[in-house]
Amino acid sequence: MDFAGYQYVATLIVLAEIAIISLTYRRNPKLAIYAALLSLMLKGQYLWVGRPIYAWQIAALFGLIYLARGQARSVVLPAGRGLSAFHVSMLLYFIYTFSISVPMWLLFSLEELGNSGTQVSISRIVTQTFYFLFLVGLYGFGVRAGRYLDTFVLLRAIIMIATVVAYGAIIQTLIVRYAGINIFPIIGSDGTLRSAFILDTTFRATSFAGEPKHLGLAMAIGLIAIFLTRLFRIPIGGFLAIHKPMSMLVALLLSLSSTGYFIAMGGIGLAAALFFRRLRRTDLVVISLLATVLLTQVIGSGGNFGTTLERQLDRTEFEVQDQSVRDGLLANPAFLFTGTGLGNIHLIAVEFLPSNFPLFRTYGYKANSGLFFVLGDSGLIGLLLLILGPLFAARSYFRMRKFLTPWQRKEALSTLALIVVAVFSFAMRFDVIFFMFSGFVFTRLALLRAQVVAVRQPMVFPQADWPKSEPSSLAVPT
Repeated sequence: MDFAGYQYVATLIVLAEIAIISLTYRRNPKLAIYAALLSLMLKGQYLWVGRPIYAWQIAALFGLIYLARGQARSVVLPAGRGLSAFHVSMLLYFIYTFSISVPMWLLFSLEELGNSGTQVSISRIVTQTFYFLFLVGLYGFGVRAGRYLDTFVLLRAIIMIATVVAYGAIIQTLIVRYAGINIFPIIGSDGTLRSAFILDTTFRATSFAGEPKHLGLAMAIGLIAIFLTRLFRIPIGGFLAIHKPMSMLVALLLSLSSTGYFIAMGGIGLAAALFFRRLRRTDLVVISLLATVLLTQVIGSGGNFGTTLERQLDRTEFEVQDQSVRDGLLANPAFLFTGTGLGNIHLIAVEFLPSNFPLFRTYGYKANSGLFFVLGDSGLIGLLLLILGPLFAARSYFRMRKFLTPWQRKEALSTLALIVVAVFSFAMRFDVIFFMFSGFVFTRLALLRAQVVAVRQPMVFPQADWPKSEPSSLAVPT
């Protein structure tokens, strides 16, 4: 049995987030940033009005205005060549992706590919354009957010949100098991409610995140944030804070999201390999012990959950949508290089769906992974532009690191680690939070570099201020 009132609760949450972002974007930007971050991590919390409306889209509109007014230039100017190139590469990705879409819309329209639900139409072009503009605006919102939050505060905010969501998943699972009521059902596009079960037998937790895969992604982001704070010695509450990663780990397991598992393991592994700093021995001992006990109990418990968990961990292939997009692009090498434009990849990928797979044949779809999502829209050119940004950020950091104080170096390195793991997470699962992180990282590194330039800038006196007198008679003769 599903809790019917949850639909109204979700609506109130979204309305509250929208109100906070709208009212505080200028007067108290920190609150607006927190509300937008909450909306980004809880992707299932939306209002259905024909199309999903998220609170973060309101933040993206403000960010779009911020970019359109050119207010980001004050950050770009002191950023130096490396970080300016970061900013330019992101903007070029947006410009190229939209530019290639216009001729592609015309091409596919003339060829009349697809059916009545997937053909290129004015309504489809408008919806795809608006969604893409939200991504541009989210980058601009991140640029502005970097002025009011440092990386340490952002990581703590992520951890706080993820911890609350994790406890929501644990409570939800307990109530389902002992009372048979799902307090956080999935809200469908038609307003219907349903519980998350695999083959109608194994329950998957969703918490406030809306769907099990969204919960898994939120927990992966939270666990990576926890790891970065421990890696760079950022205080989050002392030893008692161990409940935070453990609750996230439990919620991640309860979500049965294979993507969440791989993003958490891969993101933490990548950060450890590239930014290795010795963790506290107590952390390693406690986490290893509790994780071992937890995994042993869950996997060894038998029953549907243990079997399903093993099956989910054994999944290494991309999802069907991703495979069809990949095969469609490989069969059309020109599109692999240029992309098919916004919303057009379905027109060539649908032919490569398995014959026994009925979904996605009558309406448009894109890949779930950010890698194939970007390749489908803007090809290898767009993917290169998107990847160049973090590379320029890394180059800029290595150029300025010797001039940074230890505290500044810690923030710069943790900021760089954030964008690296964000790229990895984005490649595994298309997530709009990547664009906000990109803008945020750009601003934080630019401001740190501006501080370095201000300290190293030599004092220059105007020529008119120097005394116009003969050399002193006390000068030593040569």
